[in-house]
Amino acid sequence: MTEIITLENGLRIVFENSESAKTCSVVIWIASGSSYETPETAGFSHFIEHMIFKGTKKRSALDIAVEMDEIGGYLNAYTAREATCFYARTLSEHMPKALDILCDMVKNPRLDEKDIELEKGVIKEEISMYEDSPEDICADTFYENVWSGSMLGSNILGTEQTVDSAAKESLAAHIAKFYVPERTVISISGKFDREKAVEICKEYFADAENTGFELNPTSAEFNPCTVTIKKDFMQNQLILGFKGIQSGNIRREHALLISSILGSTPSSRLFQHIRENLGLVYSIDTACVSHLKAGIFTVCMGLSAKSEEKAIRETLEIISEFSETVTEKELARAKEQAVTGFVMDLENISSHASRNGRNLLFYGRSIAEEEVIKNIRSVTLDDIRKTASEIFDISKMALCVAGKVKSKKKYKEIINSFIQGSMQND
Repeated sequence: MTEIITLENGLRIVFENSESAKTCSVVIWIASGSSYETPETAGFSHFIEHMIFKGTKKRSALDIAVEMDEIGGYLNAYTAREATCFYARTLSEHMPKALDILCDMVKNPRLDEKDIELEKGVIKEEISMYEDSPEDICADTFYENVWSGSMLGSNILGTEQTVDSAAKESLAAHIAKFYVPERTVISISGKFDREKAVEICKEYFADAENTGFELNPTSAEFNPCTVTIKKDFMQNQLILGFKGIQSGNIRREHALLISSILGSTPSSRLFQHIRENLGLVYSIDTACVSHLKAGIFTVCMGLSAKSEEKAIRETLEIISEFSETVTEKELARAKEQAVTGFVMDLENISSHASRNGRNLLFYGRSIAEEEVIKNIRSVTLDDIRKTASEIFDISKMALCVAGKVKSKKKYKEIINSFIQGSMQND
């Protein structure tokens, strides 16, 4: 069972105590991500994530590392489009120390100017590394174009220009705006001293100002487009994208099951036909990407340039017939895979802490495991067919290719030829 405490300033703490556990996981979620930035501040959320580890008013970066190592703990963080997540894992008896370190880092970052200048080089190297990856540059370019005009499609890392523009004052201003009680959730799971945890959280956050700056998700309109990135890669990376289902919508469960049947498991239709039977790709998978006010359904594949046309045609054929040919047997298998994966993931204490915090931050409540399982089990074949028919409109599809690419005109010809052929067959 979870317990939620809300401080007077609006900061929320969610507990899930397990007496049988021997470890504890502490997570701090902040509603600060790339989707809330501006073109001028792109990448600041990610930059601040780095700076949080550079020391506080009472701890140096080395102090943080040494103190966590002394208790055998693990400390890390990541930045996403709608939130930044800081987390620590340790043995139960060391929870107070781990929580104290994490709260100190988030509440009192030092933002030393020398550290900021040093970190600019690190982050620009990170940007360069992603640009050398077929998967990453294709995905980043895809989102930038398919959600053009919305910061939801912006690169989480920012650009070299915005990274260079970061200064102590601008980063501090971002923290003052986003690292506020209403946009913060602390989640603790495992075995721990509840009273001590409350005491530490209040020590660091009870005096934080209640600003009234509550979470207001960023929306994005899906933009059908064809995009190519010419790179001298050994293998091309290709993404086919459709308007998907936003998170919090019950139909997201439908889309997740569709993804399982279509391409996200070894027994899926695309994997078996495109990779195993035809050998057209090295990798192929589908994904249901959901945000609070937007969603995308993607088919991603790694393949040679010479295999592209046939792979696209065969993939579109499978997608176009999916809603009419999906079976009860496939749905039952997908449900079992989804439920099993969900339950197995929650065998991990850290997954509980992360999930509880994320649900409270994004949806304002704790979502019981039984509710999730019930939602998956209750999906019908008719649900799958209706949602698939809505998602898979090939005339409104986006395509992005990175590597030894063809012309945009050629890719459009391939897709239009398929659409015209399908209309004639109908």
